Amino acid sequence: MRQNTSTGDVATDATTRQPSKIERPRLPPPATLALWGLIVAPILLALAEALRSPRLNYWDFWRVFGITTDADGALDPTTFVHLYNDHPIITVALTFWADATFFAGAQWVLGVATVVLALATYLALWRMLPETLTGSRRLAVLAALSLLVFSSAGMDYFGAGWMGIQWFLGLAPAVVAISFAHHGRTIPAVLLGLLGSMGHGSAFPVWIALGLIAWLRRDRLWKILLPLLFGLGVLVLWRLAAEPPVGEPPSIMGADTYIGSIASVLGRTWATFSADTALFCGVAMFVIIGAALVDCAKRRSSGSVTPADSVTREVKSDAGWIGLLVHMALAAAMVGVGRAKYSNVEGLTGRYSAIGLIAAGALLVLLASRELRQIQRYTVPIALIIGLGTYAVGSSNAAIVRKEYATQSVLAVALQTKADSVVEAMHAYPEMIEKYRKVGIYPFTPDFTLGCGRGGPELGSRLDVASSTPLPSIVEQGAERTAGFIEAAAVNGDTKIEGWAFIRGEKADCVLVTDASGTVVGGGSIGLPRRDVSTGFDHVTGRAGWEAVAKPGLKDGLIFVFHDGRLYRITKMSAKATP
Repeated sequence: MRQNTSTGDVATDATTRQPSKIERPRLPPPATLALWGLIVAPILLALAEALRSPRLNYWDFWRVFGITTDADGALDPTTFVHLYNDHPIITVALTFWADATFFAGAQWVLGVATVVLALATYLALWRMLPETLTGSRRLAVLAALSLLVFSSAGMDYFGAGWMGIQWFLGLAPAVVAISFAHHGRTIPAVLLGLLGSMGHGSAFPVWIALGLIAWLRRDRLWKILLPLLFGLGVLVLWRLAAEPPVGEPPSIMGADTYIGSIASVLGRTWATFSADTALFCGVAMFVIIGAALVDCAKRRSSGSVTPADSVTREVKSDAGWIGLLVHMALAAAMVGVGRAKYSNVEGLTGRYSAIGLIAAGALLVLLASRELRQIQRYTVPIALIIGLGTYAVGSSNAAIVRKEYATQSVLAVALQTKADSVVEAMHAYPEMIEKYRKVGIYPFTPDFTLGCGRGGPELGSRLDVASSTPLPSIVEQGAERTAGFIEAAAVNGDTKIEGWAFIRGEKADCVLVTDASGTVVGGGSIGLPRRDVSTGFDHVTGRAGWEAVAKPGLKDGLIFVFHDGRLYRITKMSAKATP
């Protein structure tokens, strides 16, 4: 059956040829308002996550900034000819340098910038929605797209802004380029494709997508060929810059290894921990994408006699979404082939989530725009199940991202005290510390603190060891809920030291490491989740954990925690201990 596009609500039954009404959902005002809330809420939640993320950057920020600047931290454009992890990072390097120079390397700035790029991606998708998708159905699809683009499954991008910038400086320009091509505007699409190609390898498939969109739309030949020629040029430059592989891959591979690695990239959105589920979902996604592409190509051919008929209009309406699906499928294939040497489920890493999320959004729009009675009738619940369900599943991935927040203070202290082993273990590259210091990247700023509060101890302070209160390792009957433990055989420098402590059932304000004389030579993070402690003691905080590090050379140091202006010493220690 086919919907009458002039009336928007009449369909012709293929058997009786009698007009029949399609019952479109009409939601009451409170439900409509709720849909608007679902559009806005994921954006605000992503922004809030970026703002509460650690100030101190980690992982690739340190490496990329280090290899794209000179000894004084000034940007070195000559390094742009080299690839990083097999893809260009020109705009990424510029962004990291600007963050380091103007914002002391604050990670939350990169997180907020990622939210802005994700918003541009979302608006591009909004701009592509077919005009026939109206009313509550349109709002439901927009809500689902918001829940997907700003999903908790992609918390790596907003909570770890350095990662979000890397991915969205490639993906955002590519998606906006596809949106321009969807409306027949090839020149701005090509320019945005070039911008994306300078940011991340995930943007490269946009050239094939742009050519495909122009072909589906029956655009002029030059609009089909121009993106393909630009893509060929980018590929040549890319391969000229690539370095030859070194040695053998770290795993023995087979054809199934590549299949699994590729499928896991698309399927991991719905399976943070289950490799089998991710692989199955990934294969299902590829099959559905392939079917959608074949169907659209067939419908294009069926309209060849009368190009202005409804079939051709439908193909034009779908062209951008098909191009988007092909882009994401090819991006998943690129990632899967490139990472298969590490694992057949390498795609389970959270940084690949955007590929599956955007692909899911494109499939939803194609489904919602079908002129089928049951689909149109149930578009709202279908969209909400996909959007809210994916957001809920992503909470497992979000928990993994947030777990790293609390330990970043350890890296800050390690950088300040030149605890190179810990710095290296936390991926901040000891050989570049002086460069970070010259530029003034946090923690090399005047406001660096160990977190003990205004006027509290800092590195170099002298503590009165004799006046401190010893913490017991257990809470004796009748005593206040105060205890602590060091999970190490000795307190030595340049190594992570872990433990737990609570004072009157509350977490400490800060943790301090001193030498035998009481001079503060280290510190770290407090408030780490410790479920074993909260279940092992009655009525105490679940954030009793702490981690600390001290300067190299320290032997048999002392551990203190600070709470409400009072100093407590943790004396009990063991290589391994539980409450």
